[in-house]
Amino acid sequence: MASISSDVLYRSSILKLLLWFGGGLFLVMSLLMQQLYQNSLQTYQQSLDDLLRQESQLFSQLAAVADTDSIIKSIDTRKQSSLYYYQLYQASPHYVATPIPDYPAIANVKSTGQSQGMRATKVLLKDGTPLVIGINDSVYQQFQNNLNVRFLWATFVPFMGVFAAAVWFALNILTRLNKVNQSMNQVMCGERGVRLKVSAATDEFDLLAIHLNTMLAQMEQNESRLRSLTVDIAHDLRTPMARLKLRIDTLLEQVNLAPQVADELSFVQQDFNQLLDTFSGMMELYNLSQSRANIALEPIDLKPIILDVLDFMEPCAKEKSQLLIYRCDVACLVSGNRNLLFRALCNLIDNAIKYTPSGGQIEIASDCFGVLVADNGPGIDDKDKTRVLDQLVRLDPSRSSSGFGLGLAFVNTVAQLHGGRIVLSDNQPGLRARLLLSRAD
Repeated sequence: MASISSDVLYRSSILKLLLWFGGGLFLVMSLLMQQLYQNSLQTYQQSLDDLLRQESQLFSQLAAVADTDSIIKSIDTRKQSSLYYYQLYQASPHYVATPIPDYPAIANVKSTGQSQGMRATKVLLKDGTPLVIGINDSVYQQFQNNLNVRFLWATFVPFMGVFAAAVWFALNILTRLNKVNQSMNQVMCGERGVRLKVSAATDEFDLLAIHLNTMLAQMEQNESRLRSLTVDIAHDLRTPMARLKLRIDTLLEQVNLAPQVADELSFVQQDFNQLLDTFSGMMELYNLSQSRANIALEPIDLKPIILDVLDFMEPCAKEKSQLLIYRCDVACLVSGNRNLLFRALCNLIDNAIKYTPSGGQIEIASDCFGVLVADNGPGIDDKDKTRVLDQLVRLDPSRSSSGFGLGLAFVNTVAQLHGGRIVLSDNQPGLRARLLLSRAD
């Protein structure tokens, strides 16, 4: 779950849906809690009134058989452990600020000697003296305060629980979806043999993983069949085409051919040479990618190979008045095949020469990571940087130039055989092609 960033979590539709659901649930729960809160207060108020009626009924019965002094003594005894309020109004009827109804009626009253009101009723004693019996509002307020705290916790804790559960569920789902997205990105980047893990739970995500794994296996099988078919066709066509080429060579050796016929046969010969080179390149790439060719790897210093490539490619650069600049930042010792690395570097520099305008400059650098070739040509769009590494792919700007669309595909295959890769980036203007290789132990 730690791999999910806050931005991804914030944009997650799963989290938003869960939060909307949790918010609706919290709203319904709040309305129910509010109703329960009001009912609790009303029930408690009714219970206090019932207690007050019972107390007033008790003193009403005492007033019928006992005198005032006996009732006062009883009040003094009950005050020690009672929640009731007792007050005799013998000489100061103005002491009461709010009229108090006679028992059994109960009302909210407030006396001048109290800072708080109370629920009270009045009982007339045997000598006609009114006795006020009430319950202070502080009892009700204390119950209400305690109820407020409990209802606040009862509302806040479930809300936080719903929010935490929503985030946890969203993270759980996003983590599993992220694994699917990462695997699909690996497939889109050209990796093969990528498979999703399937747990023993066999839930809906496992079913999705099973279906994707089946689809990936079928795609790889179809791709392998297509490549094998392409190579088989190239292999079968190469023999009759070679025979045709020999016959054309035989015809060109005749001295009695008309000049126009000889020229046409020369063009046909060039086209056959190009086709044969294309088929040979396709077969070589297939054999390399399928590990059918025996490749001997040994510790090699890249600098001598690069210098040999520069000597080999310098005449091509001089034809376009281009300057090849090489610098060796750090010696690089790799475990590789000298012949394959030489040809891969030739392809990289040949592409740079081909697409760099006349009078341009091409920089070659080597360091501990591999080789960098930078030109100032038209470059490659970001959307095509991955596609151009496939076989027989030629971008529209390069259609007018010679080539088979196998150069960068060959470089990419060689890099993979050496445990590395090729990375294309912008040189502003131009293209930077970095051949990353694994160092020798």
